[in-house]
Amino acid sequence: MPHYGWFDGQMIYTTIDTKFDPASGPVDINRYTGSAGDGNSRIWPFKQMHTFQPYDKGNNTLVYMHLWGNDEDAYWGNYDFGKAIKAGMEKNNLPYSGEYDFVETYSYWPITHMVAPKEDALSCGECHAKEGRMKDLEGLYLPGRDSYRWLDIIGLLAVAGTVFGVLGHGLIRLVFNKARKQS
Repeated sequence: MPHYGWFDGQMIYTTIDTKFDPASGPVDINRYTGSAGDGNSRIWPFKQMHTFQPYDKGNNTLVYMHLWGNDEDAYWGNYDFGKAIKAGMEKNNLPYSGEYDFVETYSYWPITHMVAPKEDALSCGECHAKEGRMKDLEGLYLPGRDSYRWLDIIGLLAVAGTVFGVLGHGLIRLVFNKARKQS
């Protein structure tokens, strides 16, 4: 199930130079911007990826790793994070403290393809429900998820008034039409 959020089309990326505090919680590898009130944002589905990645414990930055190759430093050959990180950072001429650890990360990727066929389309209740797909999305009134007693009462009164108005109008036309034919 996608993660839904307000998206104005802008993404902010964590780069190899971005310093972070690993103790402050998960690091967003990339994040989207937008809000319900800015006028340029729309509700957008995102693929949310959650993982743990190595980082330079001394510099508090992400690291490059030497992943493959026919040498003793390639991670997929020796499964040694320390060697692979050291080689990757040296290859890219970046400072490395020599100490690494793992940090929890999230990344968000806008879903702009893979639309389901019509027979697999969502029903209204999958979003418009208290525990539906958009239960955590703030900044909008979503019928079925949100309810305001007075707004619901006003809505019901408007519907009832419309029904009675149409029925009353039809009844009056019927009565006057019969009366006109009899005279």
